Amino acid sequence: MKNFIYIFLLLISSCYSQQNNRKYSIGQEIKSEGGFLLDKGKLDTDYGIAFSNSETKIFILFFKIENTKKIIIDILEIDKKELEENKLTEYCYTNNGADTEIIALVKKTDNNAEFYTKIKKAWRANRKIGKFEKIAKRKVKKCDNENNGI
Repeated sequence: MKNFIYIFLLLISSCYSQQNNRKYSIGQEIKSEGGFLLDKGKLDTDYGIAFSNSETKIFILFFKIENTKKIIIDILEIDKKELEENKLTEYCYTNNGADTEIIALVKKTDNNAEFYTKIKKAWRANRKIGKFEKIAKRKVKKCDNENNGI
């Protein structure tokens, strides 16, 4: 019986820590996280991106503003280990010019470089479908380096 209780407590502890690692869910309101609004364009609704993290993950929250509340419509999770030699950035460019919907994981380069050009992974915060969608890294030509003072 003692072994059963130990295993039971171990399982509960494991489930609890996994739930704590995932801080957000779809439909939840964002209270206070750093981020930015996407260019409204021809849309009549505001959308935005917020960033948060846990001990092991970075959460990119795609939200829609409804009745002054920021409601999460999709979540992209990135393991913090991927950021050891890379960096998450926004304000990227394709052949069609600047695209505010793109978030990219780029190879860290010299902070004096004007742009990041070594794209590792890229996603689009697609407002039409309300989801992050993976896009081919070759479609992203460069991303602004905010450390350069652009």
